[in-house]
Amino acid sequence: MTSTTLPAALADLQQVWPMPSRPRPITIIGAGGIVRDGHLPAYRKMGLPVAGIFDVNQETARTLAADFGVEVVHPTLEAAIAACGTDGIFDLALPPAVLLGTVDRLPANSAALLQKPVGPDLATARKIVAAIDQRSITAATNFQLRFTPSMLAIRDAARKGLLGEIVEVEVRLAVYMPWELWSFIPHLDAVEIPLHSIHYLDWIRSLLGEPESVYAKAVKHPRYPTLADARSSIILDYGDRVRCALSLNHTYNYGPEHIEATIRVEGTAGCAHLTVGYLVDYVKPVPETLEMTIVGVPWTAVPLVGGERVPDAFGFVMANLQRFAAGEDTVLDTDVHDSIRTMALVDAALKSSRQGGVGPEGV
Repeated sequence: MTSTTLPAALADLQQVWPMPSRPRPITIIGAGGIVRDGHLPAYRKMGLPVAGIFDVNQETARTLAADFGVEVVHPTLEAAIAACGTDGIFDLALPPAVLLGTVDRLPANSAALLQKPVGPDLATARKIVAAIDQRSITAATNFQLRFTPSMLAIRDAARKGLLGEIVEVEVRLAVYMPWELWSFIPHLDAVEIPLHSIHYLDWIRSLLGEPESVYAKAVKHPRYPTLADARSSIILDYGDRVRCALSLNHTYNYGPEHIEATIRVEGTAGCAHLTVGYLVDYVKPVPETLEMTIVGVPWTAVPLVGGERVPDAFGFVMANLQRFAAGEDTVLDTDVHDSIRTMALVDAALKSSRQGGVGPEGV
């Protein structure tokens, strides 16, 4: 039975990110679904000003701007970059294949939020980071899972020692993902790991550090013949004291019964269990539920007062970037130099999936 009495240790867990004292105007490059569903609702909710927007599809950009009260739709990328300059913040909500060409055109000493993944592959990601360094750009990656209130709370509990030594991290998904919403996905050589599991791999890195190695297998589904893959199994090797496993199925389409969307973090002194609400129904997300137990405290529901992943976490990522650029935060949580390590882990997982496991001898 879950208790409703919240002890002080759990009541004080971090769930939000403070806003910048003087928010800089944001110029958004790209007007896709992630901007409509995540970026703009978050910025509006948190009072982060959007100065303008650009997209190669001008009609889409104008419609989006009208819906969210953005006054300026830039006619060209050059115009958007010139208007933003170094006084504002670039929000590059772009597919990975065009990130490098865009970063190459940003002004020196500017600040930018990049969509994940940082490039279509590790080699390109390294070129993007090199271009960022060459221009002295302050850049973060939109790994917004780290900033989801529930995930902030779990990580804070771990950092405060409330869970003891972390010995188990498990992510289990059996959900339906409407992949058809993203027209570019069927053209990709890999889907599930670089576009979805990348979030969990990144968050686990922020919790446990760097794994020694990774074992992975991504597989297709006959119902989705145009997708390179849509399911995966991943094991991260953190030595002989930690089990870290991800079982990820985005093709479960048999109604709400038996859907799985959970994350469990188990330690020697406590455990956290999260139901990931936005994955239970991707189109109409349900609220997340977080429960924790620590020494001397039974399983307790932790109210998620910080909001939800969509849209709140999108705003918190931008808040951290803005505060870091202004000197108000000392750490840029999703700095591209940290993100390149997540990209390297994704690359290793893809290599493991292609190479396969070890077959039994004599069979």
